[in-house]
Amino acid sequence: MDWVLAIPALPAAAFAVMAPLSRRARNAARWISVVAMCAALALSLLAFSRVWPGVGVPESSAGAEAAATAEGHAPEEPAEGASELVHLVDPEPVWRHRTTLATIGEARFGLGFKLDPTTAAMLVMVTLVGSMVQIYSIGYMHRDERIGWYFAVLSLFSAAMLGVVMADNYLMLYAMWEIMGLCSYLLIGFWHEQEAPRRAAVKAFLTTRIGDVGFALGLAVIFVNAGSFDFDVVFATLPNWAGGAALAAALLLLAGAMGKSAQVPLHVWLPDAMAGPTPASALIHAATMVAAGVYLVARSLPIFAADPLALQVTLVVGVTTALVGGSLAMVQHDIKKVLAYSTISQLGYMFAALGSGAYVAALFHLVTHAFFKSLLFLGAGVIIHATHTQDMREMGGLARKMPWTTGVFTVGALALAGMFPLAGFFSKDEVLASLWHGGHYVAFALALATAGITAFYVARLMFRVFAGYLRTPEAREGHPEIIGPMVVLALITLVAGWGVVAFAGFLGHEGEWPQPQFYLPSLASAGLGLAAGWWAYGRRSAVLNTSWLKHRLSHAYDMLAQKLYFDMTYDVLLVRPFIEAADRLARFDLKVIDGVVNGAASAWRALADASARFDLSVVDGAVNGLASGVRAAGGHLRRLQTGRVQTYQKLIVGALVLLMLWIVVKGA
Repeated sequence: MDWVLAIPALPAAAFAVMAPLSRRARNAARWISVVAMCAALALSLLAFSRVWPGVGVPESSAGAEAAATAEGHAPEEPAEGASELVHLVDPEPVWRHRTTLATIGEARFGLGFKLDPTTAAMLVMVTLVGSMVQIYSIGYMHRDERIGWYFAVLSLFSAAMLGVVMADNYLMLYAMWEIMGLCSYLLIGFWHEQEAPRRAAVKAFLTTRIGDVGFALGLAVIFVNAGSFDFDVVFATLPNWAGGAALAAALLLLAGAMGKSAQVPLHVWLPDAMAGPTPASALIHAATMVAAGVYLVARSLPIFAADPLALQVTLVVGVTTALVGGSLAMVQHDIKKVLAYSTISQLGYMFAALGSGAYVAALFHLVTHAFFKSLLFLGAGVIIHATHTQDMREMGGLARKMPWTTGVFTVGALALAGMFPLAGFFSKDEVLASLWHGGHYVAFALALATAGITAFYVARLMFRVFAGYLRTPEAREGHPEIIGPMVVLALITLVAGWGVVAFAGFLGHEGEWPQPQFYLPSLASAGLGLAAGWWAYGRRSAVLNTSWLKHRLSHAYDMLAQKLYFDMTYDVLLVRPFIEAADRLARFDLKVIDGVVNGAASAWRALADASARFDLSVVDGAVNGLASGVRAAGGHLRRLQTGRVQTYQKLIVGALVLLMLWIVVKGA
């Protein structure tokens, strides 16, 4: 089954072929990227069929057994409905491929790929959304003069994410993780001619790097204790780790995941990342980059389960992020930023599920969210393209002009709100059930409140954009290559939720259908949120209602409008001091370092000038003077060479006389 390697290799090869080409040739070759991604999708479906029906449902919860064993006592019988706790040892993969590049002692370092049920599910999700985004981009980006480079980077980005989910060791995963970070920087800053995308790209790169430092340190802790990066070896050696090592490794890995998946307080990069092309936003913020953090924690859940504190921290981070992201989405006017903060909130749900040990619930919500959130981003792109604005206050009445977009966008919006029978209803119910069964009642209540907040901002978006007065009469429906992928994603959103039990069984856990004690409160919360959204934005007096609310709740509204002061705090505590320190260092460099260097250069130049003058005047003078004296003497002596014997006799006689005089004088 080595053909599985072609799944990440195809989009990587597309990048390798397109990148060296000239801009004109690369633009013409954009179809290579689309074909490669669609071929990867076909192979992913084939790989999924080879894994189906999965590993089967275990008789008992391996996660509960291993967690209890790590605590030193016999495992307790899991609570009803809690049988989806993670297996601490992954099932044997269907296929594995390893290539050793280096060996240090007994440790091997190289490329490692594997195919198991989790990998198969992620492969289908990534390649399906990636294919839809690329097909959509053909129409959306067709006027961009650098469309070829866009498709090339999109291919490399998808290949990196596929490498992340197929990796069978942490080192391979980390390498693909960093490539993905580079690609996100290139895609967010794609329109680098403008200041906003440039600043957003730098902000995203630096913020995620903070988390990546934690990831790298976590790898060091893992290697010191396990002597290997292979998942199998790492998880098998967990009982032998030093005290506190599992907690340290889990928290450091969590830091890396928080950066990539935009968890509070490292969430600030994602809303600004909306400055990039909308199709890239759909891929980055639905199926790839932000999903990587959730996948990392899910794969590493055995390490987290080895210390209950790590799970508790993950739970707190997730619930806090869900509530903060949902609250900030309520006051945004930019349609893409509403979806960005919504993504942050939904990622928080996934982390909360992981914090409760609900491996299946987190992954199922990850998969369903990828489908309906990418649908919403693509729909937002059509709306922005038709209205030439991202401000929802300048939109309205688009349902009459854009029926297809309205229909599919409504499907995605209601799925996000958790309404039956859409995919979001089933996956959100799984998350709520996992929190309740885990005994996390406060987290359950906060997640339930977040569901109501989610429905509220969904209703706000829908009424502002599609209902009311038509503000842009020139708006038109998108092209078929744009609408087609949205329809496919909408159909998947309609039916994906019904696979909740099959999905759990595929991953080796016992699934269950939504229970009334969970979905009724969830539907009630969502219904209240939708009703509140209609009351504030759906009626004719909506503007007056919202103005009254803003006035009565001015302090709360201002806090949310200022993003709960996260960016302001970072600006005051980190950005401004860094810039000031950089300015001071620049001045020090100019005045002191450059002064010393330039002074030394000036002194050396003066010394060189003096040396040159000494050389010209003294050294060259002496040499030239000696030469002139010799030449003059030679000229005088030459006159003695007359050729006359009498003259020579006189010289000889004169010389004898002088010699005799010298002898006489010396003798005296």
